[in-house]
Amino acid sequence: METTGENLFQVKKERSYISCLVNGCSYGFKHLGLLLRYIWPSVLLTCVLPIPFVFLFAAQLDAILRKWTELGYIPRVTLNVMRHDIEKCANHSAVKVLIYVLWISFSSFLLYMPILLGFSIWWGLLAFSVSWLLLLPLSVVIMQISYSHTSVSECFKSGIKTGYRNFGKLFVFEFLSNLLIMIIVLLGSIPCIVLAALCLQAYHGSLMGDVLDLPVLFPLYIILADVIGTVIWLMTLIVFGFSRCLMWGSLVNEVPTETEANI
Repeated sequence: METTGENLFQVKKERSYISCLVNGCSYGFKHLGLLLRYIWPSVLLTCVLPIPFVFLFAAQLDAILRKWTELGYIPRVTLNVMRHDIEKCANHSAVKVLIYVLWISFSSFLLYMPILLGFSIWWGLLAFSVSWLLLLPLSVVIMQISYSHTSVSECFKSGIKTGYRNFGKLFVFEFLSNLLIMIIVLLGSIPCIVLAALCLQAYHGSLMGDVLDLPVLFPLYIILADVIGTVIWLMTLIVFGFSRCLMWGSLVNEVPTETEANI
């Protein structure tokens, strides 16, 4: 494994949610170029075919962050060098996706069920909000699955308990980080939004009898806009992944190994 030439970073250390957010994003952005040297194949494949290669991207990113928590620096994590670790992370990524799907499905059910029963939409929004608050500790479970080597069942036991014990800190961190991610991804999606609006306007015009006069290279522009949006989304996940890793390290607050040093 190759070090980055930087001082070792103590990941498993008690920090405030602001410190986790700022330090993690700063470290991730500072080393983004280094990470892309190792992770570019999965980024490229995800841009070409998001499903299923986004799982490869997630597994490789988790492998990086796991090694970072253990070693205190970013190791060399090419597909060939860390094939075994990436395969393990891929299995855990499938579990994470299942948790996300069940979580979103259950919350969506609570959102629409009152409406289908004839109640006001506000009851659905209230049920949706309450369910997200009650299930918020699941985010710690997902962190445990991503960054630790413990079994999935143990991740649920310790993660739920840790999540409820640090509910306030976890809530503010998740709110701020997801808000920033949404803003960045939205800005990166502006080309896609503009082109989609043009397509919609041209479609409505054609229904009214107008001649469809879009440029010949318009499909290429759409593909390029999609690639730009996907790359920005993936880069955002990489950078904020380090903040989530620091948040997890702060919550578990494990004793650092002898190879780790303070930043």
